[in-house]
Amino acid sequence: MKGKRKVKTKKWQVAEHFKDAAQAALRARSARANRFLDAALLAGRDLEPVGLLAGTGPRLPANLTSAGDQ
Repeated sequence: MKGKRKVKTKKWQVAEHFKDAAQAALRARSARANRFLDAALLAGRDLEPVGLLAGTGPRLPANLTSAGDQ
């Protein structure tokens, strides 16, 4: 054989699809949602929750399970 076959990928098509879907979702926002997101954008990252407030809970070691798993 003279060389490897060129691998075809749909990565760029998938990225464009998600970009178009995100733009459509942003266009469909209500005025109330726009105000909320604009206020969050102005506040910046300093006021974002971190740790437990952001929804990340404590991580259990692999050999322990939570009470709900039993």
